[in-house]
Order: sequence, then structure tokens, then C-alpha cells
Amino acid sequence: MNKKLTVTYRFWKKLLVLCLGLPLALVLVWVGLSSNFYLLEVSFVLFSVYVFRWCGQILNTRWFTFYPDKIVKRGWFGETAIPTHSLALKQNKQDGIESLYFFHGTDKNSRESVTVNGSYLSEEHRLWLDSYRRNIYRIGDFMRAPSSNSAACVEFEKAVASFRFITILTILYLLVYVVYATYLSWHYPVFNGYAPAASIWPIRVLFVAAALAAYPLLRLQARLPLAERNYNQRVQRGQSLALRSALLANGVAWLGLPLCLLTGNKLDFYMLLLVGGVYHRDFYPRLSDWEQLLQVAPEGQSVPPIPRRSLQVSLALLGSLSLAGYAGQPGDFKIRQDCTDANGNPVECDNSHSGGHGGGSGSSYRGGSDDGHSGTRRGGFGSFGGSHGFFGG
Repeated sequence: MNKKLTVTYRFWKKLLVLCLGLPLALVLVWVGLSSNFYLLEVSFVLFSVYVFRWCGQILNTRWFTFYPDKIVKRGWFGETAIPTHSLALKQNKQDGIESLYFFHGTDKNSRESVTVNGSYLSEEHRLWLDSYRRNIYRIGDFMRAPSSNSAACVEFEKAVASFRFITILTILYLLVYVVYATYLSWHYPVFNGYAPAASIWPIRVLFVAAALAAYPLLRLQARLPLAERNYNQRVQRGQSLALRSALLANGVAWLGLPLCLLTGNKLDFYMLLLVGGVYHRDFYPRLSDWEQLLQVAPEGQSVPPIPRRSLQVSLALLGSLSLAGYAGQPGDFKIRQDCTDANGNPVECDNSHSGGHGGGSGSSYRGGSDDGHSGTRRGGFGSFGGSHGFFGG
């Protein structure tokens, strides 16, 4: 059967995303980094990443082509294809318009999925797609679970659980950053880092090199242990590789806080956090890998590999964020307080006493109190008075 269907997003809606969605994400990043309220900062940056990703998915999509044996999403930077021999479907209705999420095997298989946002399709294309999935894929208004390959699904979900556990550790790591950044902002007008100024660039280059060196190691971890003849040995080896991949990918993200503390620049923290996030997503477990490992995929069925572009993306992130960190004034992205003079007027913080190691508080710290502590403190888990001050109280 050679029936196929091609649908596209409306051009004017993609233009609307470009003109409104991307500027919104940039505004969220700037507001977060400028707030000096670190729990809000982390929340805004993470939400802006979500908005960037959503906008990127919409803008990168050229068309979707549906075949009886596969679904292909064609983008400007390559294509994603998933087989339909074990197709799972999730649906989401907003304002009566249905969006469809196609997965290979299970809805936990996010790296082998195709999302069709119904609100960006024309009414005609929505009707065509609804008819195609009902008549060709035989999927109605329900979630279709995989009917085969259950052993691969079980082992795949165990690997997913390993990645999700490490993700929880990364969330705790973000809370450590919030608490420590709050502590530093309470004690220093401007925190310039613990490392001497002359050592900042060599240290940064060393951390960047470590982040990029993780990519070939992750590629090695992604290789399937097909040489193992024993079934149990293959399973154990595969689970071990999945856990090590999760640790290595998130380990790149965890390098951000030490680098930030050495250089005093918050963008160094977010630079490595984003690169680690890209690695985490790109090396997330895939059901097709486990089908190949356990040799349970249906005969004659081949799963097109999803290309990995982590290295190119990482280079772009590292370069652009490093440049952005020094495009403005030197203190734009430092951990700092909002300093005031004796009359309560905002002034530039005096960092003459906080040298390369971020030493003691200057006399201008929050109005020049003698003990070097602020009467009104802000940032992260600060007092209610600090939160009030931030919101204009």
C-alpha cells in the first residue's frame, strides 16, 4: 500500500511564533538574570528554555509525511522518522483543536516521537490527518499501547528510570545554586569569584574542554553491547551504559556551579547547564536501541536512526553564551546586591574590597552599615522584606 499524506503548518502562524515567541523567551531570560532573586532567576531561565524549544520545533518544521509503515517529520536541519509497527498515540485537545503525539512503542519514548500541533494546521489538513490515522493506522480516540516487544519495553523503561533519577539530582543541584548564590549576594556587594582575575580565562577554557570531551565519551557509552551472547549479560550491560550516560551528561551540567564560583559570572553556570541538558536529551534512551539489543524487532522492520547533533549544538551554546557573558558591563552577570546610598537611592555597588577571591564587604553595601550586613536582603530564599523590595514594595 503506497498511500501517503503530507501536511504542513500555516505560514502566518509560524511567522507569529517567530515575532512573538522568541522575543518573549529573550525577555524572560533577561528579566531572570537581572532580578537578583535567584529562585525566580532559575525559574525564568528554565521556562525560557522551554519556550525556545517549543518555538524551535514549530519554526524548524517544514512538513509531516505519513506512510503506512513510518511517520516522517521534515525540518530545515534534517528529519525525524519513526516506524508504525508499534505505534502509540497521545492526544491533547485545547479549545476544541486536537494535537497528536505519535510515539514508537510507548509514550515514554520521547526521543522517537513526532508531535503534530493541531492549532497550526489548516482545518482541511486536520481532517485529512484524522481520517488517515483512523483508516490507515486504525487508531481512534484512545491511547494505543504496544502489542509486542514487551521485554524491550520493560528494559527500556528501567533505563528511562535511571535518567529520571539523575534528573532529580540535577534539580537538587539547582536548589544548591539558589541557596549558595543567595548567601554570596548577602555577603558581597559584587561577587567576583574565588579565582584570581588572571586565571579566569585558563580556568574557563579547561571547563569548556571538559564539557566538549564528554561528547565522544557519550558516543562510546551509546554503543550497544551486541557482542555479549548471554541475554542477561546484554541486559545488564545495557542498563549499566544507560546509567553511566545519564551521569556523564548531567555531570557536564554540574560543572557549572564550580566554574561560576571561580569566575563569578552567572552565565558560566547556565552555559554548562544548557550543554548538559542538550547531552541529556540527545542521549536519552530509545526503544529501538533496546529492540535491537534484545533482537526483538519485527523482521524486515528497520528503525531509521535519529541523528545526534550534540557536538554542533554544544559548540554553538558554548561560543554564544561565552560571548554574551562579556558583551555588556563587567558586572552585568555577577552575583550581586542592589546597592543604595545613605538616602536609599540606587547606586553602583562598590566592589573595591571584593577582589579576585570575592573578599569582604565594602562600606557602600546596602547603605554602608558598619557591620557589613544589609538591613533589607534580597535573592533566592531571602526574607519577605527582600521579596517585597524586589517587587517594588
